[in-house]
Amino acid sequence: MRWGWVVAVAVAVAAGAFWAGRGTATQAERGWAAMDGGDWTLFEPKQKRAFVAGFLAGRGLADAERTGAADSAALRRAVDSLRGGGELRFPFGRTVYATQLDEFYWWDNHVPTPLYLALRDINLRLKRQGQ
Repeated sequence: MRWGWVVAVAVAVAAGAFWAGRGTATQAERGWAAMDGGDWTLFEPKQKRAFVAGFLAGRGLADAERTGAADSAALRRAVDSLRGGGELRFPFGRTVYATQLDEFYWWDNHVPTPLYLALRDINLRLKRQGQ
């Protein structure tokens, strides 16, 4: 009977080590384009907010560059103008998107969806609801 417990504990430890490793090496090796709900669920709340903030900053910069702004000062003015006018493609705050991602990935069938595609789908849904 004792060997059964030893085996059960060994399996639990091995499984924990496997999943703990998935949250570190996998994220670093796979890169942002491959990150999905499995990665998202392993993030701590601060990591979730940082990921979404970085995504929004990158998207906002891309929106500003489309205006023709080239230097840093012009890009900053463009971002401020787009944000103030509600013209950013991803206009909601990081907390909104992070919360929506938590809900999106709660469904197991959504877990394989890459984070950037989940954010796009969430954004489209939020914009439709706001109309």
